[in-house]
Parts: sequence; structure tokens; C-alpha cells
Amino acid sequence: MFTRRDMLGRLVWGLTFLPAMAFAPRSIVNTLLFEPDGALVPAKPLPPNPFMRDGKALVAIVRGDDPLAMLQAGLNLIGGIGRLGLHGKRVLIKPNVVNDRPPPSTTHPKVVAAVVRLVREAGAQAVTVADSSGIIRFPSSANLAATGIKQAAESAGASVLALEEEPWVRVEAASAKALPRFYVSKPVYDADVFINLPVVKTHRFAHYSCSLKNLVGIIHPRYRPSVSFLSPDWHERIAELNLAVHPHLTIADGTTLMIAGGPTSGTPARADILLVSGDRIALDAVAVALIRTFGAWPQVTEQAVWEQRQIKRAIELGLGIQGPSHIELVTQSLAGPDASFERLVATIRKDLGV
Repeated sequence: MFTRRDMLGRLVWGLTFLPAMAFAPRSIVNTLLFEPDGALVPAKPLPPNPFMRDGKALVAIVRGDDPLAMLQAGLNLIGGIGRLGLHGKRVLIKPNVVNDRPPPSTTHPKVVAAVVRLVREAGAQAVTVADSSGIIRFPSSANLAATGIKQAAESAGASVLALEEEPWVRVEAASAKALPRFYVSKPVYDADVFINLPVVKTHRFAHYSCSLKNLVGIIHPRYRPSVSFLSPDWHERIAELNLAVHPHLTIADGTTLMIAGGPTSGTPARADILLVSGDRIALDAVAVALIRTFGAWPQVTEQAVWEQRQIKRAIELGLGIQGPSHIELVTQSLAGPDASFERLVATIRKDLGV
């Protein structure tokens, strides 16, 4: 069901989206009117999470000012990047490039570069950084360049793709109710290892955006929730789109959060944090708890972590852990003893119930 706030927000979005489509290039309009060519493929099986301990999914929370050092520390806390077995593999890294604005609208280029560097050092055969922006923010190629992500990725040794320019495959996920058929980017589907690299931020319609929401960018524009802006099941659609492919690792950029508004613009807050996990539900739960500590976004603060609809539907679909008893937090401040960080972690633990 819609709340009054949700309904007003979606009507405002519609008043933006529809006129934008009227003046959009014919290529974008055709993208929304016609289905792409795409072979039917099975949904990828859910891979085992190699970052577990005693039956619990590990989620690292690291604070620091150097993304590469933070990433190395986070990976070490959950068992090391070696657990992914990247040698000789084709790795696709998917940041959040919703538009051409700087963080926290988009993933920080330094975080992208750090991930590419470590993946290459781990022996990956080929590394690709790829995304597709919001529909009315196309072309993604221009956004990848404007945000500095293209240059950062290429300098670290990756190739860069704008996914709306690439082929598609069709997935018919048996468990999906809202979207029983949709199209997924073929480069993402074909990758041996998929690394999800979202931003921790709020969202006017999805309430929050992190690991689950970031996969909307690998979906053909015709099937994205934003096209059906008056649909009441945005949250459930987001979770169901995750049935097609599964991140082997999620690294959430919380160096600068968005704590109100979103996803294209909103209120920033510096946190100097990375979240690292092999379980997207566990990571999203921690991200929501982190956003809630700022108390700035009613759509998140008024609903408990485990009552967030994206998370509830993802649990129903078996996309990761089943609840708080299956999370273990592992934490580190690279600056040494940090009382404010310890208080933050304690608040997150209490909110999660772990």
C-alpha cells in the first residue's frame, strides 16, 4: 500500500519523467517501447558465501581515510580476497553511476580504483567496470567519464562499459511475482565473478539504496521500477530483480553517505566507512542501521531494519541470510582506538539485534 508521502513523491517523479521522455532522444524512447533481442537463459544459481564463520555471514565495518587500506583491512577481516579464487577469472565490478554527480550520488572513484587494483593483484584474467545510469540520465558513458570513474578504473587496469550499449539476456525467474520476465546485461551474466559496489544512501521511492537496489542498473530500462512509478511494489521488484545474478562480494561505499533524499541528490554526511560482505542481505541490513544512526530520513527511521520491504522480500526469496542470528560484525578503525567509531558500531549492533 502507498503512504501519502510515497504517493506524492511518485507523482512528482512522474511529472519529471514523462516530460523528460517527450524530449528524450529517439534511441531512449525506442528502448522503453520495444523489448531487446535476448536469448532465454536460466537464472544463475546462488553461489556459496565463502565469507562465513560458524554459520554466520561476516560483515566488515572499516573506518579510515584511505580506500585501498580500508578495503584491504575489510577483506582481511572476513577471510581475505583469496577466498574468491580470482586467478584466471573474468571479473565484473558494478559501481553506482546513477548520474554525473560526485559522491554520494555515485560511487567514489578512489573506491572503484582500489577494488580494481586488488582484483588484478589477485590474478583476475580480465576486469571490467560497468553500469547503466538512470534512464533520464543517459548516456552512461558520459556519466562514467564525468564522475572520474572511467579514468580511475582504466588507470587501475580495468576496461569500462556502459551497459545500455551492450547485449541482453532474458531471465524468467520462477520465484518472481512482480516481474516474471526481465532482461539482464549479458556482460554481467557472463562474468565468472560479480562484485557489487554500491553507495550507502537514501532513496525517495525505495527508501534506501545499497546492494539490492544497485542491481537495478544491470536491468534493461524497460523493466526497471522507475518506469512503473505508480506501482506500489517497488521494494519487492528490486528484490526480485536480484534473482537473475548474484554478487560474489559486495563492497558498499560509505565514505560519504546520503542520509536524506536520493538517489540522484540529497543530504551528504561524511562517515569514512566501507562495508564488506559476501551476503547482500546482511550488508544491506548493516547499511540501513548505519543510515538510521543519523535520524534524518523518516522512510528508514520509522521502520525497523528487518521490516524494510526490500530486505523482507529478499529473505523470502532466499537471497542471503534469514535474519539477525545469522550475522557476525567484524570491525576496525585504521586510526587506532576511536571512541566515536566504537559507539557507532555498538548502536548498529543494538539496532540489528546481533
